[in-house]
Amino acid sequence: MSLRVRQVGTVAATLLTIATANPIFAVEIKPAQPAIAPIIMKGYEQLKKADVSGAVKTFSDAVRQNQNDALARRCLAYALLCNGSAEESLQQLILLTRLVPTSASDWCTFGEVYLVAGSYQQAEDAFNDALKQKEGLFWARAGVIRAKAMQRDFKSAYLLIAELIADTQDQKMKNYLYQLRISIRRLELTPALITPPRIDLPGVSPEDLNTPGMTQVNES
Repeated sequence: MSLRVRQVGTVAATLLTIATANPIFAVEIKPAQPAIAPIIMKGYEQLKKADVSGAVKTFSDAVRQNQNDALARRCLAYALLCNGSAEESLQQLILLTRLVPTSASDWCTFGEVYLVAGSYQQAEDAFNDALKQKEGLFWARAGVIRAKAMQRDFKSAYLLIAELIADTQDQKMKNYLYQLRISIRRLELTPALITPPRIDLPGVSPEDLNTPGMTQVNES
């Protein structure tokens, strides 16, 4: 998949906007150096409290201390994305791929970057790559739905969201999907030649999106 991202003029005027109050966040490996673990934990807590700019500074500090720490770069890439810096997030993701194989959560972050950039097919491909690694991953399945909607493939989006609702037991996740369905309906009612109304991605807490094999960072 190409890593090129094109800019669009109205990034916020779509249903793909990241809700920074409850960031979607998942990490899969521990820091390479124990000294960095408390720094990453601090940044993770800042993200949960919606202090995105603070998290960017904290994760940037972790990367400065060890440029080869994959987890620090993964966290920084996500924080930059939440802070609206998609191009900088992409740069961190590219550097991350030189350190470790691309994980499911990395592919999801790639997908979010492509959504922000307006490269909707690339976004769908990235989320599908995540699903190849972790079948059923909620973040990835929801990302495919959003990418389909942004391509105005509403038939597929509605079918996939119905399937995900049926497969989802957690009520908070269900509520998110109900709101996402409303967002898609609003987009569908917006003529294609008119800039879509701003529709924020409903919040989902980091804990709600944890899946087997995905662990939160700790200080051990």
